Amino acid sequence: MRDNTGAKGAGRLRDSRLLWALLSLFVALMIWVYYTSNFGVSETKTLYGVEVTFTGQEAMRDTLNLVVSDQDATTVNVTLSGSRRDLSGITSDDIKAVVNLSNITMAGYRTMGYTLSYDTSVNQASIREGTKSPATIGLQISKLSTRSIPVTGSFEGTPAEGYIVDAAEMTFDPAAVTFTGPEEELNQIAKVQVVLDRDEVSAAFTAVGNYVLLDGNDQPLEFEDVQADVETVSVNVPVSTVKEVALGVTLIDGGGATSANVITDIEPKTITVAGDAATLDALNMISVANISLANYLAFEPTTYNIVLPNGVECLSGETTAMVSMEFEGLEYGLFTVTNLSFINAPEGYSASVMDANKVVTIRAPEDVFSQIAVNNIRIVADLTGITTTSRVPTTVYVDGFESAGAVGSYPLYIRLEAD
Repeated sequence: MRDNTGAKGAGRLRDSRLLWALLSLFVALMIWVYYTSNFGVSETKTLYGVEVTFTGQEAMRDTLNLVVSDQDATTVNVTLSGSRRDLSGITSDDIKAVVNLSNITMAGYRTMGYTLSYDTSVNQASIREGTKSPATIGLQISKLSTRSIPVTGSFEGTPAEGYIVDAAEMTFDPAAVTFTGPEEELNQIAKVQVVLDRDEVSAAFTAVGNYVLLDGNDQPLEFEDVQADVETVSVNVPVSTVKEVALGVTLIDGGGATSANVITDIEPKTITVAGDAATLDALNMISVANISLANYLAFEPTTYNIVLPNGVECLSGETTAMVSMEFEGLEYGLFTVTNLSFINAPEGYSASVMDANKVVTIRAPEDVFSQIAVNNIRIVADLTGITTTSRVPTTVYVDGFESAGAVGSYPLYIRLEAD
């Protein structure tokens, strides 16, 4: 019988060597594929939206008082070359486009190049930079300026019935806001305005509000490079009561007439005013004139200015009032008075009346006037403080008739001589 054991062993050995050869070939192929995929073939990758940043910005601001007020682009697109492995993990957030401002010396428009700065996670040595879009950045370099602008305000709410919000009298704390930023941007600011909105307002109030910046056409402005010393403003808003108040005159009895003998008319009869509630609560009538009846036999219609108490405003717009006045129930006549005298002559002087008589108009109620005679009337000058010959004011007395009086004034010439 033939032994085939050796032949079979040799065949198994040949099969084993072939298997290892094929396995080695496969492994080598995989290694080649991995290496060529990750290291052997150069690829390109474009990163979009790479942020533009600056270096030397603080030094430029601190030493030259210059800032970047505007820039043509805030991001750029860059193309990088490298192996797939090196490029695969890089994103736009791993790179910055850095503009060096250290050579800037004056304000104006500049076109600046930039360099790429990589995150520490990027193997920069294996990366090659390609195209950049845009290749340069246009920058507006501006002089840094400071400007203080007064605060204004407006009220867009509604007052309660019978009240008015005095928007024009609002006060602000602070009264002005100071801004620091590019000069051309600050020059655009025309107003710093606080807008308040509150309904059914019936008392003065204080509120803290944000302000807005407005240009000369009342359009809102927003600046990234402008800084303010405060972000909010405290506003005190006065609120007034509205009231209809009567107009009148103050009559001073005299010359035989009292207010009971006078019919007065005034136009307008009332005006609408606004003011502090406590002030208006006590204000029931505004007198436009003090009229002494002793000065008038008849009264021609006369226009007087309407004088308001402090803090009160006329909403209805009137500034003057016309006053008419008529006397009734009185009678008057002329008397030639010779009973002329004086009192309180100064010590060390001799006094005498230079007038022989005075023609006086006497007025009294109709039932009284007929009883008055000239011997009831006397004219007395008071010489207190008089030391030289003078024309001295007098008082006219109608003795026995308290309701009668003189209309007008009747001074006497008094001669004074030192003793």
